Amino acid sequence: MCFLRFLAQARGTLGRHLAEASPVAWAAAPDVSGRKLHLVMGNESCDLDSAVSAVTLAFVYAQRHREHDYVPILNIPRRDYPLKTEVGHLFVKCGIAEPVLLFRDDIPREVVQDVNVILVDHHVSPLAPNVTEILDHRPLEDSSPSFKQLPTLCQLDIDASVGSCATLVAQRYLAEDQPRSTSVAQLLHATIVLDTINFAPAAKRYGPKDEAMVQKLESELNRKDAQRSSLFDELVAARADISKLTLTEVLRKDMKVLQTDRQVVPLAGMPILVRDFVEKSGAEKAVREFGVESNLLVILGMYVSPADGQVQRDLALISLSGQGQFVQRVQQALMESNDPKLELRPHEVDTRFMGGCFLRQHNVQATRKHILPIVKRALLEWEADHACDCDEVYFFKEKPQLGLS
Repeated sequence: MCFLRFLAQARGTLGRHLAEASPVAWAAAPDVSGRKLHLVMGNESCDLDSAVSAVTLAFVYAQRHREHDYVPILNIPRRDYPLKTEVGHLFVKCGIAEPVLLFRDDIPREVVQDVNVILVDHHVSPLAPNVTEILDHRPLEDSSPSFKQLPTLCQLDIDASVGSCATLVAQRYLAEDQPRSTSVAQLLHATIVLDTINFAPAAKRYGPKDEAMVQKLESELNRKDAQRSSLFDELVAARADISKLTLTEVLRKDMKVLQTDRQVVPLAGMPILVRDFVEKSGAEKAVREFGVESNLLVILGMYVSPADGQVQRDLALISLSGQGQFVQRVQQALMESNDPKLELRPHEVDTRFMGGCFLRQHNVQATRKHILPIVKRALLEWEADHACDCDEVYFFKEKPQLGLS
């Protein structure tokens, strides 16, 4: 089966399992086929790496393990798909239309009771008890409660030495002769090129496996490495195209949520510097809408120069409830981090925007996957120190539901 046909039939495959899962269907004709549904799911930011890893791995496994069904899920509501501009751009280029894709709000919550889940580009999930395999390139969070709920036989491929989860998928794709798909090779190749900043030495976002997989994919596609630069520029431009988005949507475009027992902290990744974002008309209103349920917002900005590919990064910490000491605690943790050292310094031009903290990040090799664990440790330490101090601890109305909805 070709890749595009596989995606087109995924909804029907899911629908069949949903029908079989209903009590009425079971009473009428219990399923004896033994076919198991496997949901292949990326992370909740649904960036290019996450989306491509999900759809390509599901296809590879579906062709190699025909006794079961594999369905890729983009881990965002369908309404947020237009925010993922680089995903939409590359998918359309490879012939993938939005209607054939499945999103987390296409999955009824009850269906996860009897399915297997494969996580790509993340390894902490509320679906942990159902997870059978993980492919990820983030630092291991083995202290997370949900990570400890993983089944004993769950297969782990967590390799922080690679710059892209698509590299780990490419290893599986290229390990056997079948299946072969030009679309799959194009998707994996483009994603690795983007995630590694086109193998820029200054960024140091790649390892030997990334280079090896890209070279093998280029051989399969009959491409030369000289063509990478134009592809990288095209994808960077697509990711940075926020012309049709509101400022609130820009904040939600590449968002991840950090959750502790007491707090929910959104981390927004933007394709522009935070310092430039806050100068835009309506920025404060957008930030308040974005963080309506949260006490602390972490906003990460990145700008890639179209002229020479140089990367600039900055970050902001903003408390909507005016918890200055809380912000200072997180800022201190980030400033004092040595693994990695972020090399944070104040912006040349100070800003008083919403009383926040705005810092330039001179270690451009450090990404959100490095910053998130530092922020989480600071939150947990703050909660431990203020366990009974109800005047200083902010309690949320409710925690947003992560994973399937």
